[in-house]
Amino acid sequence: MKKIFLIPLAISLSFCNCKKSVVDSAKVSSIESICPENGECTIQLFKNKSLIVKTDDLGGIYYQMDESLETSVIQYQYDRKIEDGLQDGQHREEILFEINNKITALNLQDIDLQQTKMLFGRHCFCKGQAGYFKIEEGSLQLENQKKGISFDLDFKIQKVPQLFDKVKATVQ
Repeated sequence: MKKIFLIPLAISLSFCNCKKSVVDSAKVSSIESICPENGECTIQLFKNKSLIVKTDDLGGIYYQMDESLETSVIQYQYDRKIEDGLQDGQHREEILFEINNKITALNLQDIDLQQTKMLFGRHCFCKGQAGYFKIEEGSLQLENQKKGISFDLDFKIQKVPQLFDKVKATVQ
């Protein structure tokens, strides 16, 4: 009887479409800046992607990523932890910018930040204070080396409140 039970169990497990994660110890990203309380900060590098910034009919900014051998996109994101059952408690802020894959260093100030198509995204249930905004005030120092891309960003958005204004990180 036990053998009969084990056969269907073995068959059902063989069809499991579970996600399998592989840890690559060679690729380690680190965030040195302070993450706002009650949340989690992550950083991601989208290799060989281009950031395409668009404007909708109402003047709102949005973006798309496209394939590109010349550029990559960096995304730093803060997600507030919310209690189960809260419908309107979500809050996410993010920074996105594009860099040329061949560049070894960048040092940009204020309006020159738009050379990287830098965007600040604020996503929450906060009427009139959510969406994407171009970052045109601040400074970015970036180094692109074999060990990874390190950057130090200090920025300010005048149009909406922000939970963080400094990001120092390394991403691979």
